[in-house]
Amino acid sequence: MLMENKQNITNVIEGKPFYNAAKITDLKDMISYCRQRYSDNIAFRFRRIPDSEIETRTYSQLASDIDSFGSALVRMGLKDSRIAIIGENRYEWVVAYLAAVNGAGIAIPLDRMLPPNEIEAMLERSEADVIVYSDAFHGIMEDISGRNKKLKAYICMNESSQEQLNRSGFHSFCKLLKHGETLINEGFNEYTDLEIDPLAMRILLFTSGTSSSSKAVMLCHKNICADIMGLGGIVYCEPGESVLSILPLHHTFENTAGLLFPLYLGMTISICDGLKYLNKNLVEYKPDLLVGVPLIYDKFKSRMINELKKRKMYGKVKFMMRLFNFLSLFGIDFRRKVFSKLLEPLGGRIRVIVTGGAAMDPDTAQWFESIGIKVYQGYGLTETSPVVAGGNDRRRKKGTCGEPLPGVKIGIATDGKKGPGEIVVQGENVMLGYWQNEEATREAIRDGWFYTGDLGFIDKKGFLHVTGRAKSMIVLKNGKKVFPEELETYINKLGFVKESIVWGEVTNKGVEICTKIILDKEKISSMGKSPDDERGIRKLLDQAIKDINKLVPVYKAIRYYVFGYEELIKTTSMKIKRYVETAQIRELINNMATSIKDLAGKNIDKLKEMMAKGIQEY
Repeated sequence: MLMENKQNITNVIEGKPFYNAAKITDLKDMISYCRQRYSDNIAFRFRRIPDSEIETRTYSQLASDIDSFGSALVRMGLKDSRIAIIGENRYEWVVAYLAAVNGAGIAIPLDRMLPPNEIEAMLERSEADVIVYSDAFHGIMEDISGRNKKLKAYICMNESSQEQLNRSGFHSFCKLLKHGETLINEGFNEYTDLEIDPLAMRILLFTSGTSSSSKAVMLCHKNICADIMGLGGIVYCEPGESVLSILPLHHTFENTAGLLFPLYLGMTISICDGLKYLNKNLVEYKPDLLVGVPLIYDKFKSRMINELKKRKMYGKVKFMMRLFNFLSLFGIDFRRKVFSKLLEPLGGRIRVIVTGGAAMDPDTAQWFESIGIKVYQGYGLTETSPVVAGGNDRRRKKGTCGEPLPGVKIGIATDGKKGPGEIVVQGENVMLGYWQNEEATREAIRDGWFYTGDLGFIDKKGFLHVTGRAKSMIVLKNGKKVFPEELETYINKLGFVKESIVWGEVTNKGVEICTKIILDKEKISSMGKSPDDERGIRKLLDQAIKDINKLVPVYKAIRYYVFGYEELIKTTSMKIKRYVETAQIRELINNMATSIKDLAGKNIDKLKEMMAKGIQEY
């Protein structure tokens, strides 16, 4: 399984399938396969608005809607257009996306959390011809239409009034869908007969960042289908089983793992009404599989533990977990039955949770495994469509990202020194390149390997460990390297901490390890401390940092900390924007004409508030 590579790339491993995955050449082929095999099965369940009636669409209806919308676009003269899509998770988003990639043109999913100026910049940079949007963006689109001369059509997903769409170039999604259906019934087949080139760019995805700093990743059908089939080789789900769509569809993790892969398997996708309604949706939709980021699962676990403590049952449950985990080693597994009450708030049927985007706390993973839910920690990037590796039905190991997908090779590029190296990937799931950025493409793809920018290693059993980002790695004056994620794991395990970020700050002593800690007000209060008692909070944190520093080598010791209660700034995929956070702290240091040493131990939220008011002493 292990081999040596001449390019200073070591420990190369290749994933192997456990199941026979149905072969698909492109996504149009996949939808055709689903239409034939799962015709009357429910593909989607959703609401137009929260608390309204649940609507459904079968696989046959989904395929027909894709053909109808695609036909309408082609008839409008929009074939081979660049079609941007923005809005909340909804059925129309899916139809627009699949109609675009399956013949109408190139799909450009946009982050709905972007500010208006960034949306406009992304539309210009991608050279979009069409924008399909939800009603919340109508005002923005009207404003953009006065300046953008390239956009030929603005298509609103909602049932909009005629007055709203009476401007030139504005159209109703629903009317276009009906028009396309009529065209097909009359014999129009220009869209449905289109052949797909599996190697041509059909998807343009922007990485996180501003319009100027983000990269535009070019993906083709072959990339996406390779990833779908790879997942099908290691994860088994029955047709008709359900998945709840939570994460934003524009993000490639949700797009592949939470949308396209479940469709490929004939599953039912229930669209969440929004995070506000997540608990309600879990109970009513009763998903078998859940795709999410670690933060979501951490909150589930925290809520369960708090409820058990309120009922004075936490100790008993922990004992039973240890007992039944031990019995499971001998093939005696009653965990789902014993802990059925704990499963009820999650719908009662969840048997698998898939997590990615960041490392899951091993304790959180163990918690869910202990109540009978399999945890598949995955690893991937937008550039790899996205999944590279993951835990699976047969093999998984707590604290790792599992093994490569079938057909995917992973290696470690090193400089000859011991320790983690850069993770490199090879496979048909690797992107075509970065759009209009040949230099970045050449830097990322070298000698057939994609260089991820992530650091890690492969253990003796062939499991991938991701230790951090090369860009976030802290290099000390003596050349020693510190991975922020390691220290953050220790900090985040403190019961009164929500999250944290660790960075290296340049001082007159060199590079010193610093951290910003976000505290949980409720947990602090439950400890009999006031969140406003800064002296008491400092005493608590001083001791906690002292204890953590005992667990690590001296050179990794945390030197300074600040704390607060406002959540860290994140992307829509719940990744912490490290450079934004550290830039804000340095800006505060500069504005106050001080140093990190003088800020140490202080409430940074209050500092920012005081600076805003012009008060500089604190």
